[in-house]
Amino acid sequence: MAGPTIDEAQGDAAQGDAAKGGEPDGRLVPATFLHDLNNLLTAIHGYSSLLVADLPAGGTEQDFASRILAAAEEARQLVAKVPRRRPVSTVRVLLVGGALARLAGALETLGLEVTLAASTKEAQGALKAGGNDWDVVAGTAQTANGLDACGLPVATVPAGADAVTVDALIRAARR
Repeated sequence: MAGPTIDEAQGDAAQGDAAKGGEPDGRLVPATFLHDLNNLLTAIHGYSSLLVADLPAGGTEQDFASRILAAAEEARQLVAKVPRRRPVSTVRVLLVGGALARLAGALETLGLEVTLAASTKEAQGALKAGGNDWDVVAGTAQTANGLDACGLPVATVPAGADAVTVDALIRAARR
């Protein structure tokens, strides 16, 4: 038997929200999807702005690149307008260091919302700018030691750990 259609699922979501005393909103878009979509649109926006700057002014190619740039900007603005409601059980993790980047996809599959910071310096800037955006910080001993986690719990990940081990360490750090 096939699953529900989008309309049926939206109706079920709206009924569920109404039963909880909230307004039916009909959204079925997870926050992680919006995050990934925004990352792709940022790349399209960035590359098209480089094309606009590099192509001869007034040419057909520059006009096409300008249209791509405008469409990417409009799409980014639409994504920004979508209300983001994440499940209460979602753990938001700032994953620090390139060595752990290989685990991001697997951790998201396990239900974590992951943001990558390539270095301790990048993580420190992100934490100072929006420390409330995460529930826990995870990094190797090398990256976690030099980091001011701004009061957030820190999960220290051993080198070579797999995603299931990292997930357990992250969830344990939250307790």
